[in-house]
Amino acid sequence: MNANGIILVFLALGSFFVFRWYSRAVSGKSSQNCQARLKRIRNASFLFRLFIGISALFAVYWLLAFLFGWPLFFLAHVKMTVAHGHVYGSPAEMPPALLAWSLVKVGLDLAGAAVLYALFSLYGRGILFSARNVLYLRFQGYYLILGYIIDYQIKGMLRDMDLSLTPVFAGLMIIFIAWVMDEGRKIQEEQELTV
Repeated sequence: MNANGIILVFLALGSFFVFRWYSRAVSGKSSQNCQARLKRIRNASFLFRLFIGISALFAVYWLLAFLFGWPLFFLAHVKMTVAHGHVYGSPAEMPPALLAWSLVKVGLDLAGAAVLYALFSLYGRGILFSARNVLYLRFQGYYLILGYIIDYQIKGMLRDMDLSLTPVFAGLMIIFIAWVMDEGRKIQEEQELTV
């Protein structure tokens, strides 16, 4: 795991603990009713949407900085790391096919972030189990599988086939969970209609 991966893991863990602390502080330890739980979900959804939004804006600026040579905070120019040992300082240094696949990957990542933002928007409005939630979850599973396919293409061009099948298995698991959630939603709707 490289330094960026370690930083992301620490950010995710820190975000989780801040979320847990914040949700307990907002709802109070003794309140277990439905409104308090929904309020915690809304607050957590807001925090995750804020994190996703800031990350997406940063990613867009990073991409534009790489493509057009803009500075990024304390860096004079941005570099793109495609794989281990394959770092490019500008789009001109990259083979055209590699640049195209890298741009497709970044576009897919931004689409995945947008769908995740929309999912947390539904949670923020109190919509927890709907057909749209299932659609967004299913998209996240396909996003992981498509990301693996794109990574496979990129690594094949670089002759660096250091890939893990974890994203494929995680994507299949998310698709399965979305299917179970959809079936549960349909069963609940049928039960509400018969009662």
